[in-house]
Amino acid sequence: MITREMAPQKHPGTSQPGSVATTVGYAAPDALRAARALLGLTQPELAASIGMCRKSVAACESGVGATLKSIGALRNYYELQGIEFLGRIDLNKNEVHGSGACWKLKDVYLSFRPSVPPDVNFSAARALLGLEEREVARKAGLTPRQVGSLERGQAFTRKGHDRLCDFFVDSGVEFLSFRSGRISYIGLGVRRACLEVPLLPHHWANRESERERSCG
Repeated sequence: MITREMAPQKHPGTSQPGSVATTVGYAAPDALRAARALLGLTQPELAASIGMCRKSVAACESGVGATLKSIGALRNYYELQGIEFLGRIDLNKNEVHGSGACWKLKDVYLSFRPSVPPDVNFSAARALLGLEEREVARKAGLTPRQVGSLERGQAFTRKGHDRLCDFFVDSGVEFLSFRSGRISYIGLGVRRACLEVPLLPHHWANRESERERSCG
């Protein structure tokens, strides 16, 4: 859930000074991109589904020329599909800390579209950072074909998977998952790593690296 830090001045329709945080109908551009990736939609497909022109969708995802009405419409659409937006809005700095998107736990078994491996979603991570497939491949030391295969859950090697995962983690992405059973984890989504914004209850971040550190 996105919350906001209270600014010194009053804002119509928000909580009075003294409150810590309140819900706002906003989603950051990177979180909107990640949400679309979680649903596996292209911009034209999303625009057709929601009855919005592709140019407006692109504006919301870039943060340039977007209206609050369009942003709110996209957020409402994604939430109806079972997606939750993450982050804390600091109005003083006009920044969103810990921005991201994930499947809601209560809807995960109904709406979840699994990735392979099931505890990460590389396409959502790339969308969060706003990078092209070729750029990710170059920076991760992989080929575009390898990146595409990993994003689609097709044939891949463990070495390639770990290299791509490490690239995203080193770039400040947290892969969110929840524990299903004793050793099984199911991916929920992604967010920008932020120590100031705690994880939601029952969420795990970068589960594999955490396990390796605890066993090291």
